[in-house]
Amino acid sequence: MLDFMRGLRGSVALAAALVLVWLCPAARAEKAAPPACPSRPIVVGLYEFGNFYRAGAGLDKDVAEELRKRSGCDFSYKVLQRRAIWPAMQSGSIDMTLSAVATPERMVFAWAEPYMWVKNMLVLRKDASASVGSLADFIADPALRLGHGRAYAPGPPFDDFVAQLRNIGRVEDVDDTDRLYAMFKAGRFQALLAPKLVYASYLKEDIAAGKVRVEDWGAPKPNVPTNLMMSKARFSAEESRRWGALLKEIRADGTLQRMIARYVGQEDAGRMLAQFP
Repeated sequence: MLDFMRGLRGSVALAAALVLVWLCPAARAEKAAPPACPSRPIVVGLYEFGNFYRAGAGLDKDVAEELRKRSGCDFSYKVLQRRAIWPAMQSGSIDMTLSAVATPERMVFAWAEPYMWVKNMLVLRKDASASVGSLADFIADPALRLGHGRAYAPGPPFDDFVAQLRNIGRVEDVDDTDRLYAMFKAGRFQALLAPKLVYASYLKEDIAAGKVRVEDWGAPKPNVPTNLMMSKARFSAEESRRWGALLKEIRADGTLQRMIARYVGQEDAGRMLAQFP
């Protein structure tokens, strides 16, 4: 009888453990196969963009280094202007880039894995009229011009906003982000679009001094997903899925949030990951 009771307790414990495994997707899922390392280093394209990457450091470099460490693959880095990244990915001379918007044009030649959501804000100089309180107000005032990073895709509703201003000759496209912000401070234009990870890198003192204002005129549109993008000239669909799975692991164990928090704090870092599906 005692042996029977012991066996019964063991069976119940085993059944309970199996139920827990079934209820927990993470426990049921098999660990994804790691990415296969190619014969030559993976070339990661970086561009100067505030706390994403500036002067040799930033979130994009942090994420790439974590992918390198976990995959065991060799990485090399090439710093280009943003607009040069895309033809390089199309040709296969750049294999990966980060913090990129997956536009339909880019999806023709690259795979995309979203990992963070950002909100673009309109940053205005103090001398812009205080009566300007919306994108429509900005368009309606002929004295206001927008500075814009060439090849920057801000997402809805700002794509239409930029296009309308461009059609009436009120957009100044600038290749270099450092130069874009220097021109903004010098008064060459009255506004620019950027997420906090970028504008806070260049305008921290100006914001504290009240020289600029930051407006959330994109609401209620959802935040824009930023992606790890991988060249189809270099990676197959299966290989891209493996890199995507590795990126999901970096998010799941809290590493990604800790990296983002170095630049914007824990609260904003949590918001940037909250929309992950």
